[in-house]
Amino acid sequence: MSSMPARDHDHLRLDRRRILRLGAGTAAAVAAGAAAGGSPALGGPTAAGRPWPGGPAPSGFALLGDTQIDVDIPERTEIVSWVYQHIAAANPPIVCHVGDIVEHGSVAEYDTYLRTIPARLRPRIRHVPGNHDWRWDSTAGARYGALFGPSRYSFDHAGLHFVALDPSHLLQEPGGFGEPGIDWLTRDLKRVRPGTPIVLLCHFPFGGDNYYVNDQERLLGLLDRYNVRAVFAGHVHAEQVQRFNGLTQFAVDDTRGTPIYYWVERTSGRGGSMLRITAVQRAADGSAETRPVLEIPLDGPRTALAQRPQALSLTPASSTLAVSVRLSPRAEAASVQAQLYPQHTYGLKDAGQWRDLAADASGRRFSTGLDIAALPPGEHRMTVRVTDPGGAWYEQTRTFALPDPRRRLRWREQLGAPVQAGLAARDGLLVATTTDGTVLGARPTRDGLRQSWRTRLGPVHGRPAFAPDGRTVYVPSDDQHLYALDPATGRRRFAYRAGAPVLGSPLVTTVAGRTLVVFAAGETRQAIDARTGARVWSVPGSGMFAGRAASDGIRVYAGAGDGNVYAHDADTGAVRWSFSTNARTTAYSRLIYGPWADNLEVLPNGLVLVSTVANAFALDPATGQQRWSVTGSYIYAPKRLLDDGDVLMFDDGGRTAARVDPDTGEARWTTGLGARPVSTGAAIHRSVAWTPTTTGLLVALDLGTGSVRTRLQLTTTGYCYSPPVVVGDLLLVGDQDGLLHGIDVS
Repeated sequence: MSSMPARDHDHLRLDRRRILRLGAGTAAAVAAGAAAGGSPALGGPTAAGRPWPGGPAPSGFALLGDTQIDVDIPERTEIVSWVYQHIAAANPPIVCHVGDIVEHGSVAEYDTYLRTIPARLRPRIRHVPGNHDWRWDSTAGARYGALFGPSRYSFDHAGLHFVALDPSHLLQEPGGFGEPGIDWLTRDLKRVRPGTPIVLLCHFPFGGDNYYVNDQERLLGLLDRYNVRAVFAGHVHAEQVQRFNGLTQFAVDDTRGTPIYYWVERTSGRGGSMLRITAVQRAADGSAETRPVLEIPLDGPRTALAQRPQALSLTPASSTLAVSVRLSPRAEAASVQAQLYPQHTYGLKDAGQWRDLAADASGRRFSTGLDIAALPPGEHRMTVRVTDPGGAWYEQTRTFALPDPRRRLRWREQLGAPVQAGLAARDGLLVATTTDGTVLGARPTRDGLRQSWRTRLGPVHGRPAFAPDGRTVYVPSDDQHLYALDPATGRRRFAYRAGAPVLGSPLVTTVAGRTLVVFAAGETRQAIDARTGARVWSVPGSGMFAGRAASDGIRVYAGAGDGNVYAHDADTGAVRWSFSTNARTTAYSRLIYGPWADNLEVLPNGLVLVSTVANAFALDPATGQQRWSVTGSYIYAPKRLLDDGDVLMFDDGGRTAARVDPDTGEARWTTGLGARPVSTGAAIHRSVAWTPTTTGLLVALDLGTGSVRTRLQLTTTGYCYSPPVVVGDLLLVGDQDGLLHGIDVS
C-alpha cells in the first residue's frame, strides 16, 4: 500500500513461523491452496490462468467485491459461501475480487472468509485490498500479504493485461497513489505489448462523482497513453457504470448484503471484441438467476477520447478564473462544462457544481468564468468535462495558484515518502519521519531545511516524542520496535523490541520519580524505562490502539479496539477500571465507534478526556465515572491544552474547532474550519492556533475569540494527516505526497 514499502510482482513468500502466526484456520487454507496447485500466497499473480483439474476452463472469469466477512454477522458468511460455491461450479480460470474482503482484518475474519471458498478455487482468486482489509491494523496488512501476495501486481489472461492497484493509506479511510504508485504503474504499462487491452482492478472508483482517491488526475493523465479499456471497482455498494477518458468503469454491487457476483466473458460482436458482463444472483427460491449488465468494447476508438481538449487555459484575475477550452475537429461535444475541484470532499461522492461554457462562432472554442472570490491564497484545482452525445465524457483537471501577498509558504522539501504523523520539535531541532522509515534531524530556517543527520528505521505512522531533558527522542515503528535516538546525531541509544507494530505515538511520563515511555504494540500496553529501554511492565490489551496514552503519574489511560478506555496502574500496568464508550455489539462496530485512535489527555482539573467518532467524555480519574460529555467526532485530531487550562478540540465530522471549558465541556467559542481536520490538530504560536486540515487548507484561529486570522491552501494532491509543529517563527506541516512545508507564521 502507498503508506508502506512498495511491493513488486514477486510473491511474498511464507515461512513456517509466519504461517503459524496467522492462525490455525488460515494456515490450513494456505496449505490447501498450495496442494491444489497454486502458490502459497492465495490468488498471487503467478497462478493466473492456470487450469485446475476437472475439465477445460471456460473463457470467462468471475468478478465480485465487498464481501466484508464479519464473524458476528453469520448471514454474510452464508451469502459469500453460496456465491463462491456457485462460482466454483462454473469452473473459472480466475476470479477477481475488488476489495473489502473482510470487515477489519482480524485473524478470525480471514479464517472465516477462506472457509467460504472451495479449496480448488482459492489459488485462482486475484484480490486487491479495500479500506476495510487493513486500515486499522498493520498486522492485517502483513496477514493480507501472506495470504494473497502483493497489494499491487499485474498478470495476463485471455489476451488481456490486468493490473491490480492499491491507493490505500494505513489508518485512514480514502487514499492516493502518490508519485511512487504512479511510477510503479508506468513501469508496468510500458511493458505491455501495444494494442493489448488493459483492465484495472481497484477498490475505489475514480473520476466522475467519485472523490475517494485524492490524486486521481495523476492516474487519468497516465492512462491516456495506454490502451486501458476497463476498470473494475467496488466500495460504493451499488452497480455503477461510467464511461470516460477512454475507459468504462464498472463498480460492482456489494456481495456482503446480496448473494451476487458477475460473469465477465470476452466475446465478439458487430463492433469487434468486447467484455460482456452478466450479473448472477440468488433468486428467492435459492436458484441462480442472471441478467445482462453491460458490454465494454475492447476494439476500435477508445471511449470519449475524441472529446479531449486540444488546449485548456486558465487565467486567474481578481475574483474570477477565466477558463478557455479548444476542442479538436473530431470532437462531438453535447456539452462543455467546468467546475472548481471539490477539494474538501473527503472520501465521498460529490455531484459537483458544474458551469456550462459558451461556444464561439466556430463551435470549437468554449469559455466561461468561475467565481474564485472565496478561495484563499495557494494552490487550487479545476476540472473541465467534455461530454459526447452518448453521455460519455472526457475530464481533465488542472492546478492554478492564487498569490499570497505575504509569501507565507517559504519552502517545500521532498522527504521521499508520506509524512503521516511523524513530526516533533524541540530547541530549534525538527525530527521528521516518514512511512518508509526515513528519520531526519534538521534545523528549519526561513530559507530551507538544514539537515543535520538522516537514518533509516522501519515505517513510522505515529509522532516521535522527546525526553523531558531533550536529550533523547523516541520513535515508534511498524517494524515492532520503539527506537530511542540521540536527537543531535541520530545515533541509536537503544531499540526496544515490542513484539508487535507500534503504530501510535509514545507518551513520555514520570512515575514515582522515574521517567517511563508508555505505548501500545498490537494489543498490548507497555511501559519501558526511558533511559535504558528496560521493560517495566507489559499487559495484554483488548484490541489494537493507534493513539496516544495519557498519564497523571498514578494511572495510565489508554483506548482499545474493544470500544473501552482503560485505566492502568502506572507502576504495574494492572487495570484499575474501564469505561465503555459505546453500546455497539459487534467487534467491528465497537472498534470503529470506540477510542481506537484517540490521543487521550489528562485535563488540568484531573479529568481524563477520551474521544470517539460520536462523543468526547470527561472521566473521573479514580473511578472512570463520566463527569460530562459532548457530541462530536473528536477522536482523530489531537487536543491541545492551553495555558489557562482550557482545551482546544476539533470536531472532525462538524469541521469545527472549539475552545472548551474543562470543568463543564461547554464551548467558549466554536469556529468552522471549512474542511475536516482528520488527525492534524494544531500548533500554537503567539496566541494563534495553526490548523492544517486533511485536504490541505491551513486555517489560523485567534485563541481569544475563535476568529479566523488567515487561510492558505497548502496542497491539492497530498492529504495532510500529520500534526504540525512550530520551530521559531516557522510552522512545519507534512503530507502524504512526502512534502514538508515551511510556513512563516511571524
